[in-house]
Amino acid sequence: MLTPPLTKRKEFLVLACILTITFVVYLNHFDNPFFFDDTHTISENESIRSLDNWTEFFTNADTFSSLPANRSYRPMITLMNAIDYKLAGGLKSNYYHYHIFFWFLILIVLVYTLSKKLYQLSAPNNKWISLTALFAASWFALHTANAETINYICARSDSFTTLCVVASLLLYIHPIARKWHLYLLTMVLGIWTKQTGVMFFPILFAYILLFEEHTIIDRFKKNSKEKIIRILKKVAPTGIIASFLFIFNQYYLTPEATDSTNFTVTRFEYISTQFYVTLHYIGNFILPINLSADPDITIIKPWYDIRILLGFAIILGVVFIMIKTAIKKELRPISFGIAWFLIALLPTAINPLFQTANDHRMFFPFVGLFIAVPWSFIMLSEKYDLSKKIKNYSSITTIIVVIILTTHAYGTVQRGIVWGSHESLWKDVTIKSPKNGRGLMNYGLTHMAKGNYDVALDYFNKALEFTPNYYVLHINLGIIYGAKKDYKKAEKYFKSAIAMNSSSADPEYYYARYLAKHKNYPNAKDFLEKAIIKSPNHLRSKKLLNSIREKVVSPEQEIKILKENLKKQPTSSNYIKLSLKYYKLKEYEKVISVCENLLKIDPNNALAYNNICSAYNKMKEWELGAEACKKALEINPNFQLAKNNLKWATDNIK
Repeated sequence: MLTPPLTKRKEFLVLACILTITFVVYLNHFDNPFFFDDTHTISENESIRSLDNWTEFFTNADTFSSLPANRSYRPMITLMNAIDYKLAGGLKSNYYHYHIFFWFLILIVLVYTLSKKLYQLSAPNNKWISLTALFAASWFALHTANAETINYICARSDSFTTLCVVASLLLYIHPIARKWHLYLLTMVLGIWTKQTGVMFFPILFAYILLFEEHTIIDRFKKNSKEKIIRILKKVAPTGIIASFLFIFNQYYLTPEATDSTNFTVTRFEYISTQFYVTLHYIGNFILPINLSADPDITIIKPWYDIRILLGFAIILGVVFIMIKTAIKKELRPISFGIAWFLIALLPTAINPLFQTANDHRMFFPFVGLFIAVPWSFIMLSEKYDLSKKIKNYSSITTIIVVIILTTHAYGTVQRGIVWGSHESLWKDVTIKSPKNGRGLMNYGLTHMAKGNYDVALDYFNKALEFTPNYYVLHINLGIIYGAKKDYKKAEKYFKSAIAMNSSSADPEYYYARYLAKHKNYPNAKDFLEKAIIKSPNHLRSKKLLNSIREKVVSPEQEIKILKENLKKQPTSSNYIKLSLKYYKLKEYEKVISVCENLLKIDPNNALAYNNICSAYNKMKEWELGAEACKKALEINPNFQLAKNNLKWATDNIK
């Protein structure tokens, strides 16, 4: 059992133990694969294949992703992805996990340092400062909810931005670093990692107000104007640079094709739903038993739904505690931690995103709660003198701490197992988020990969109920129907996927792959070229195009081959194929000539008459077209195509 006060050496040893235990707990996650946005930012992103063009990451947001709609300006993430690719010598997810985890360990140390510093500023003589800070850091390190961010490679944007914000605040607190404005450098790195890094500005404001200019709270009326001006001067460099970078990044460096705001919902509906989402996040902080890699929380209507009202009430309660604890100096770490939590939530709470909630978004806001909650228990304990009132208080406290950390460690290990494969992850999502169409589809994909087409199709159809306009789902329906040899439905879904999405290259790529499989190389080539126009960094489209390029025969070569086949085998089928090829090239007179030659050897060929009719119709020789179609129908009265062509001709005969 540890007892205060701790020597520097003991603090260092405990901190080293925390880092070691964290490493052991996360030991099962290093080989976990790429998921979600890892595909378009890493797996299919040609830009990260080389570090030779690393400066372009900071000038061209197209390098961030192979999907035009997802090209945010996050050059630090692109740089780190490129570094990991270089070190790994390819797409090896474990190298990415090593890199992410290294910075996570650094962040744990920074969270400990920041917590201790804030506690010292508020209650310098409190004997529990070091132990409380160590508990805050260990809770942060092992908390099960944080496993969502650490396991998800693309969520390195959340973890590294958080590190930059914590580091910036610590540098600001340090007198020498503040003098040289070093905290601005880490803030810039944070903003370049993810736009949420701009929230360092209001977090810094909260820190200055609570720990440096707190007299404005104690005695607001006295010289309040001078105090406000003093605060504004302190935060001015941060505010100006953060605001400038955010505006410049959003409006000048983010491509027009980027689609980050969900305009299908109103801002009021989105923000009101965030009251419940915040409640969901707080619930995961207290008891993270329903974590989902892809939550199925959607917009809640009407605004007076009990879930929204309950969330609003809880937020009001939290704000009340924040204000109440700001008044007393020794309670200000609680107020600051709550302020951090609410401030860090703002970017995803006020800007309508396509995903209403996402569990990896909790990482940054939760830092505030890891600072506030442990200190709350210390303050309550001292207020009610629990150490004297409760027998064996230290032993009981130690047992509670061990139980909290052990259960979270166990939960983190379990989340590492869940993130261990696509099948385990998406199965977990279907259980935790049964109304999530993407989750149902992705779990279906794991069955399709094993050849369980009927099971996969069942999950795809369930997904269709919740996300009928999800283009990726339509792509996969096209793939599975193609595998089941229902080519009519396959074509239908591939084409509907293309119609649904104008920015992603995937619909064209998968349809091209389907066409290439059926040896329709010219059309496959056309769709691949369209895919590459949409997304020049789409590696799969480039690779497939290169593989079929030699197989693509020019129209002239096709005609030459058909003529040679016709000499060897003058069958009706070869005549018809040649006529159709001429028809596609708009050489209608040659269509008529070929079909007339066919009729010399097969005078009752309805297809030949129909093709002659179509050619005459294209030439606007309506009467000749009608005559040919009538002959086709004399041979085959049920020939629907000939009926259609006859109607086309007769409708135009004056």
